[in-house]
Amino acid sequence: MSALAHNPYGLHKRDIASNINFFMNVPVTPEGGLTFEDGVSAPGKYVEMRAEMDVIVLISNCPQLNNPCNAYNPTPVRCLVWNPA
Repeated sequence: MSALAHNPYGLHKRDIASNINFFMNVPVTPEGGLTFEDGVSAPGKYVEMRAEMDVIVLISNCPQLNNPCNAYNPTPVRCLVWNPA
């Protein structure tokens, strides 16, 4: 959110879409709460997306050291961006 305060695009907090957890395992409890379970990521897994308009993307690979979702061991993420042929 602090990046929005100093961005050249004129975005506001209402311009931010909900986040997507591709590899985190955050089930909803019967009471409507959230729990953090062992992740579903593994070496070699990937997500491929296609943007049909200009987008701004923020990525986090769970860099928090004190979080069991990454076994207390954050690892690098690789992001490839290309223009369609």
